[in-house]
Amino acid sequence: MKGRLIHHYRIESLLGEGGMGTVYRAIDTHLERPVAVKMLHTHLVNQVSFMERFRNEALILARLNHPNIAVVYNFLQDSSDYFMAMEYVEGDSLETLIRKGGALPPAIAAEITRQGLEGLAHAHRKGILHRDIKPANLMITPEGAIKLMDFGIARVTGEQRLTQANRIVGTLEYMAPELVQGESPSPASDIYAMGILLYELLSGKLPFASRTDYALMQAIIREKPIPLRKLNTQIPKELEAIVLKALDKNPAKRFADAKEFQKALLPFSSQAPALDLAKLSASPPTTDILEMQPIRWSVMPETKLAVSSQKAAATKPVADWLTNNWQTALAATLLVVALLFIGLIIFDRTTEPTGLVANQLMPIKPKQKSKQESVSEIQQTVAVSEPRQAHIEPPTEKQIPSEGDTPTPAPTEKKPKATTPRRVVETPVSPKTNVPVDKPSQPRLVETPTEQKTEPERSEPVTNPPKPVTHKSIAIRRLAVNLALIDGLSSAVAREGQSIRFRVTEPVISNGEVVVAAGAFAYGEVSRVKQAENDVFRKKNLLEFRIHSVEAVNGQRLPLRSATISDEAKGQPVVFRSGQTFEVRTGDGVITL
Repeated sequence: MKGRLIHHYRIESLLGEGGMGTVYRAIDTHLERPVAVKMLHTHLVNQVSFMERFRNEALILARLNHPNIAVVYNFLQDSSDYFMAMEYVEGDSLETLIRKGGALPPAIAAEITRQGLEGLAHAHRKGILHRDIKPANLMITPEGAIKLMDFGIARVTGEQRLTQANRIVGTLEYMAPELVQGESPSPASDIYAMGILLYELLSGKLPFASRTDYALMQAIIREKPIPLRKLNTQIPKELEAIVLKALDKNPAKRFADAKEFQKALLPFSSQAPALDLAKLSASPPTTDILEMQPIRWSVMPETKLAVSSQKAAATKPVADWLTNNWQTALAATLLVVALLFIGLIIFDRTTEPTGLVANQLMPIKPKQKSKQESVSEIQQTVAVSEPRQAHIEPPTEKQIPSEGDTPTPAPTEKKPKATTPRRVVETPVSPKTNVPVDKPSQPRLVETPTEQKTEPERSEPVTNPPKPVTHKSIAIRRLAVNLALIDGLSSAVAREGQSIRFRVTEPVISNGEVVVAAGAFAYGEVSRVKQAENDVFRKKNLLEFRIHSVEAVNGQRLPLRSATISDEAKGQPVVFRSGQTFEVRTGDGVITL
């Protein structure tokens, strides 16, 4: 497209693309000024509804001439393409501004909304409803002027509507409750959208949010918005009351018109400095996450963030030390773990040998004459055991009688006689030989092997195989499954047999057990597509699909019953939006968990 000459407009560069058309920056060769040229998508030229809507936008903009509205210069046709030449607005959209800097100071947010209401009041005086007010459709110029743009779905009061009565048109997050319920748009619904815009400028967030369109609609109709002062304590109570009045569920309780809304904002917008796009669009530095919130509010004339700054100052030293000394902290942690591990090894080794020594000494303890001997006598037997150990090294049974020839005292001669039979049991000779010893101490010597045999018995519970896992069988009886379409469908591009997928939005429970988890996939296919080709005024477009199965928690696919969904439209394609929800039911069966 670059360099293409459309009448006296020369295309220079691409600015953006939307659902209906593409916008280019161009040069008016007659007046030598930049303009914005919007071209209707080629594949929509032959569709009557889109062509009428595109032309309607040009006709509506031609009625408007206001500093806070981007005006139209011309409506053109070049070959089979249709164009609209409009005022070129230099700057950023409010959506970009919020995304870069988050919430704005109350005075600046009030001034931006006041200028937007100025342009909206002019449109309302001309009998024109915008119907799609949102941050993406308002621009702020380098000079600080707010421009209301994109009147693509705007409607002139009293004229025939271009959409079906049961169709919702616009951006759902900014729709008034009466529009969600199917009522006709009005100036009050535009006032509501301006209230949502001001709420988002003040807090950086939307008052209602949900995972599905259905839940969002229910919140818009029934719930109260999140209190602004919980999101931003610097918002004055009076300004919060103004926002809540604009967001009242009852249209009659909102501001009577845009001018009344403006007057309510004057005490706050009059305190705002001149809007400077360069300062407003400057994104806050991200070097220290603890200081991001105070820096975001540095453009305010007065700040009240003492409490949050004190909390940040209290936690900052710890965070700074961990950031600068993380290697030291990691090394200390590893050292502590290593010391604990070494300590456990030493403890095991010190306790394990003592047990072995005890088992080895148990046969030696019966060398005492009786259990009633004193501790001192036991120590003596241990001291005398050194010459006995000398007899243990060679075979000692033949050398034992020679001990009687040694000039040892009589008491020492009696002790070997009492202990030698016990020595025979302690030697490598198998205890099963049972050398003839009729002393009552031998049965005690046999007790030590039995104590060692008890150790495997203690480990038996550890080596036992785990018990088999029991499975539950749960009956399935026509359970409701809520699904959300993942990818949008249109009769203009859909084909029969095309596979489609859905996400389960809520868990499915049977007999207290979850059988289908939230987030699981469901599967279907397009079963029928009918496109009106020539006579679009008598023929209808049709799109029908079937949802046949859903994933259970055990990986099994459960069949779905009566899950055929269809819709038709006259003169325009049938569209199922991404995220649109459906309720289907499972068949009867049994699932094993």
